[in-house]
Amino acid sequence: MTPQRLPWSARAAGISFNLELAFGITMPIALAHLARRGELPMTPFGFRAFSGPFERLGARRFALLGAALMGVSALNFVAGLWLVQGRRRGAVLGLALTPPATILGLGFALPLWLAPIPLRTIVLLRALR
Repeated sequence: MTPQRLPWSARAAGISFNLELAFGITMPIALAHLARRGELPMTPFGFRAFSGPFERLGARRFALLGAALMGVSALNFVAGLWLVQGRRRGAVLGLALTPPATILGLGFALPLWLAPIPLRTIVLLRALR
């Protein structure tokens, strides 16, 4: 049985999922810095990486939520790959990950993580119709 192919717009949405992998890759660096120095690392742009409301929860909870971000980032990458390949399951996985991704993006104050979510969600919902 041939998998149902998705429109090009849904495939393009997959690229935004793949770009989020950068946050998952850099989180362990931030967590190591936090454990070593008791503060989050500075970015080249003059603000602390991943510094958002979750920072007030303490280092242990912050690290657990950081691990969740890494997991969601990895799963988003898989969803993005499937979408680029035109596979419907990529849209289903991507939509299922939208609520936790949104919460994590808000909690870690990640505007570049959050920015594509609304448009991507609309595109994927339309593609699944």
